[in-house]
Amino acid sequence: MLKSAIVLLALCVSVFAEAVPFSAALEAQTVKAALSGNGRDSASMRLTNTTAQPVTVAIPAGAVFIAENGERQVVLRALDAKLEPMGEADAVLPMAALSSKNAGTQRTLHLSPDAEPKLAPLLPLFAKQNDLPRPTAQLAIFIVMEDMGWEAWTQWLDATRPKQPISPAEVAQAVDALALVQISNPAKAPALLADEALKRLALRNPWARGKAMALYKMSVDNALTGDPGLPPDLNQLLHTTPNDNCPICRQRQKMQPELP
Repeated sequence: MLKSAIVLLALCVSVFAEAVPFSAALEAQTVKAALSGNGRDSASMRLTNTTAQPVTVAIPAGAVFIAENGERQVVLRALDAKLEPMGEADAVLPMAALSSKNAGTQRTLHLSPDAEPKLAPLLPLFAKQNDLPRPTAQLAIFIVMEDMGWEAWTQWLDATRPKQPISPAEVAQAVDALALVQISNPAKAPALLADEALKRLALRNPWARGKAMALYKMSVDNALTGDPGLPPDLNQLLHTTPNDNCPICRQRQKMQPELP
């Protein structure tokens, strides 16, 4: 009896082991999808399994969805959706607009057959940032797609939230977006990097000052790097790899009790 239970458990696990790419599941009509998005930072999805077998559908980061008017949104984080036989599942996908001209209106979406090649170096960095704010990702995408400047970004913010002065958090998000673009493409010289208004805000902002000094190639305090003549590495400040000696890792290490 125990042996049978173990075999049954192994079979159940193996059923969901292989995830089917979303595009393949749609093409084979094993899954139906109804999608709608707001043109900007989110999309809702209902998936329906049309078969008598459980299915796991893999929606990758970087998948592009397109509306009837041609406006596109891109998925920021990968999602695996497990569907029971003939079952349904709902999901909300974190998205970003691929154009600052996207209208903020709800619309039906369809999967685009093509990814956006310009984002290929950037998206893997998003996957390493578990708490990455969507505005940070959105601005990084606009920098890559449109070389967006500071004035255009503040106008986008005013259109997507109640109009208000730029907050310290939003300045820090802009610095992070620039840093991610620089790491993904060190040869790129974004217009936003040369913007004096953002530079002044970033260097006066205690939330962003350390990263901004690294971004603008300025010397920093010994407490950050151990060498007052060198700026910290952007990968360390953004914590892109385990144990990369970023400020968070160093603080965590200090808080851990010493072992006898």
